Amino acid sequence: MRCDETPDVSVILNVYIEKSYVKRTLRSLCEAAQFAALMSIKTELIVVFDRSDEGIIQIVHSADKHGFASVRYVHVNHGSLGLSRNAGIEEAHGHYVWTADYDDLVSFNCISEMYAIARDNPNSVVFPEYLVAFGESHLIARYYDHTFVRVADFVFGHPYISRIFVKRDVFADIKYLDLRLSNGLAFEDWHLNCELRMKGLSFRIAPKTAIYYRQVKGSLLKSYDAVSIRQIPHSSLFDPDRVAAMSAEEDTRQPTPILDRRRDIARSSNPANEFMSDLECLETLIAAINIDPGINALKLSRAPSWTNIFPNHHWGHDFVTACSAVGSGPFTDIVLLPFLKRGGGEKYILDVLKILSAITPGFRCLVITNEPANYHEWATNLPEHSIFLDVYNAYPHLEEADRDLLIFRLVLAVGQQNTRLHLKPSSFANRWFAKFSASVGKIFRAVYYRFSEERMFLNGWAIEMGWSFDFVSTEIKQISLVISDHNRIVRSDIERFGVYTDKWQCLYASHMPKPAAINHMPKYKILWASRISREKRPDLVPRIITAARRIVPDVTVCVAGFVDSEQYFSLFKDVPGLDYIGPFDGFDSLDPQRFDGFLYTSMFDGLPNVVLEAMAWGLPVIAPDVGGVSEAVQDGVTGWLLSDISDDEELVQAYASAIAFIYREWPRSLELGREARSLVERRHAPEVYQGRVRQIFFGV
Repeated sequence: MRCDETPDVSVILNVYIEKSYVKRTLRSLCEAAQFAALMSIKTELIVVFDRSDEGIIQIVHSADKHGFASVRYVHVNHGSLGLSRNAGIEEAHGHYVWTADYDDLVSFNCISEMYAIARDNPNSVVFPEYLVAFGESHLIARYYDHTFVRVADFVFGHPYISRIFVKRDVFADIKYLDLRLSNGLAFEDWHLNCELRMKGLSFRIAPKTAIYYRQVKGSLLKSYDAVSIRQIPHSSLFDPDRVAAMSAEEDTRQPTPILDRRRDIARSSNPANEFMSDLECLETLIAAINIDPGINALKLSRAPSWTNIFPNHHWGHDFVTACSAVGSGPFTDIVLLPFLKRGGGEKYILDVLKILSAITPGFRCLVITNEPANYHEWATNLPEHSIFLDVYNAYPHLEEADRDLLIFRLVLAVGQQNTRLHLKPSSFANRWFAKFSASVGKIFRAVYYRFSEERMFLNGWAIEMGWSFDFVSTEIKQISLVISDHNRIVRSDIERFGVYTDKWQCLYASHMPKPAAINHMPKYKILWASRISREKRPDLVPRIITAARRIVPDVTVCVAGFVDSEQYFSLFKDVPGLDYIGPFDGFDSLDPQRFDGFLYTSMFDGLPNVVLEAMAWGLPVIAPDVGGVSEAVQDGVTGWLLSDISDDEELVQAYASAIAFIYREWPRSLELGREARSLVERRHAPEVYQGRVRQIFFGV
């Protein structure tokens, strides 16, 4: 070919350091180029050496390349398949490019058949009809064109292969991504095909052509599978508006609905039988075996089949509906919660969001829940410009792993660089972030809220369970902020870690001081109010009131909280001085001024909202020294802080003595209540809280 002639096809062959297979690959490509030349199709070969040693360079240079009109060599130092493919494409002169890898073979009719399809179907990308896997394992796959494959299938998995035949000029504004094993994301070919689909290219199949795909132990693909999360970065195809519109168009495609075509044609096929019984396919198979006898015809005759026709409904379709529900991004804040029920942790995060909504330009928030819940009573408490999505109940048919993938794709689709990703400790948030932290941690600003550690008692010793700590320990490199409602856990973590100390921040919860209490006579009523669960130790309350009434016979403890178990109903029944007053809707609804003090019990905790709410009303608090309680309940100053005693009987007597003190030293008790309210006013007032949020998130 004269230098002024333009080739029809440029084959881009990527070569690394593996020497064993490349000569067979070159011979296979030569046969395809020779066969194409019989039809006057001119083919050039661009060999891209990426960090290749002299040994493989010499093998390639000395190998026969008969059939190619010209051969050129490109040397790069990328260590990246995507960047190496781009380098080869930039050097290409052909009207079309075809990508190739150093260890695979091709049927000799590939170039000619794909060229004919591409020429007759402008604005298309062409693939071989069959992929014949050999080596470590054997499989025969058959591929179907765009009339069988939905856009949701590109979300669910890769419906095509990496070997594309397409016009060179499509790469004017599309490039392969640089995806390395370190960022958790992979498959630059899948991503590129998504971008081609988004641009409106049709996906065509060249009949009776095949790629002979070598399955090698320890191959690059297997390394991707082992290290990556088997997902691609965000593609513009997955933008909510685009994917919803394209999916809707597919639903109305005529003349034959796509699902009927999948059922009647693709699902009835057996690719292995069809390939092995087709004379033209067998001819190309024999030619490939002549080059590489490792392609075992007997094993292929017994090989399993596969097609690129995915299930009629999979999580990719649910991703499309989720995009329709959520709408387009970007969101400044994304929140992952188990559910949005009434609770201290939920209130804490909602308060943060409300301040961020006021001080963040263009604030938009997406709240996602993904654990069982019949209702989310606090979904109505979200700040303006927020959207709530209950993935668990919206897609109950999905397995946990599929819901996690759906959320991952959705987060990438609607987030942006430095979007704040808020994580409440939970089975869902911890599991999800651990799966995807290598990628999302580099894109988003992950904020983990750390309130407390669960404890258990073993032979009288209180032992931390450490679920949250272990998560932070594993993921701290990918977490931007660890925020706690008290300093005790911050100091403890920093002491244990010794690194990344600037990531921990204490943010005391926001509370509005209530009307100042006036001097009054004792009413002989103490309030206990909380979530009634095992960790809150409601079993201690009947014993405490019984012991206290031996000293102060007239005292009553009123218990408030939602009871969902008969064991607690029976626990509170027929106990003199114990009055269960039912669930409550906010602490203020309990009319706190009718009580003389607040009783709090718990096995473990952070800095409980209910304690601060009692203090805001001027109630002196009796509480154990667990978690961050001591930062609010200061013994002899704002209440009575009891030692964290593992012996229940000793603890009950300590509570009873504190109750007796309230009435024995009544004026002093009133003073403690006033000081409790003053502490809330000084440290937890909304204006103080807003300043601290601004400092933590914006550094000002």
